[in-house]
Amino acid sequence: MTTGEGKAPGSNNGIVAALRDFVAEAKRLPLQVTVVFIGTALAGIGSRYIGSRRFFRAEFFDTLRTDALYPLYEYLYWFASEVLWYFLLPILLVIVVLRKNPVDFGLRLGDVRFGLKVSAIFYAVMVPILWIVSDMSSFQEMYPHVLLVRDDWELFMIYEAGLILYFIGWEYIWRGFMLFGLAPHTGGGVAILIQTIPFVILHYGKPMPETIGAVIAGIALGALALRTRSFWYCVLIHWSVMITIDVFCTVRHRAGISGIGIEALSNFIGYLL
Repeated sequence: MTTGEGKAPGSNNGIVAALRDFVAEAKRLPLQVTVVFIGTALAGIGSRYIGSRRFFRAEFFDTLRTDALYPLYEYLYWFASEVLWYFLLPILLVIVVLRKNPVDFGLRLGDVRFGLKVSAIFYAVMVPILWIVSDMSSFQEMYPHVLLVRDDWELFMIYEAGLILYFIGWEYIWRGFMLFGLAPHTGGGVAILIQTIPFVILHYGKPMPETIGAVIAGIALGALALRTRSFWYCVLIHWSVMITIDVFCTVRHRAGISGIGIEALSNFIGYLL
């Protein structure tokens, strides 16, 4: 039989004891680890509720709905917001709360020769893969995210310039703030795996090949950042990959190119020239 109102004896005490154990364990954590986890959570909340396209739509859609460039404005707002929440806020936390030099959290250029070499190799490997997947309807319907820029190269370049801002924020929160904030306390391997998890989760909704690839990319980019002591090469790689898939899909749209063989590639090059 149970006692009282059907609760197991000592169940409340068990919860209280568990909470006390958690608080005691949290107090023993290095301040840097706590700041990284809480700071990342706060940055994500700010990005989601204030910096998102959804927020922009709720606040400005009625005013800008008749503007043909509204979709571009929406994305540019989002891109700029990512710099605020995922780049500037973490740097502020490092300076004000941790009282440390943000350069030590991945901001230095690091090993330039190695970083550029690996970036070039990675890009060379990715280009043929991007050419193949750009022939898939799922990719052509998604890239560039603002489809109207496919019909105007000037708008296309404005969009891609905004995308650089996005990747500075996107890469810094994972391959800068989180990675370099945790690595001294967890070890580099564990820190790489930890930052890979939210990175992959935020790819949900993308085409499946891209989401699966995010697992490999998250680990590889984390390893590259630690090896070079810099997150900037991750920005370079990520942005170059995205602008390439955008160019492939845009030219395919404008020139009506389908297929992945020599003829399709020749038509692609011919269109650019």
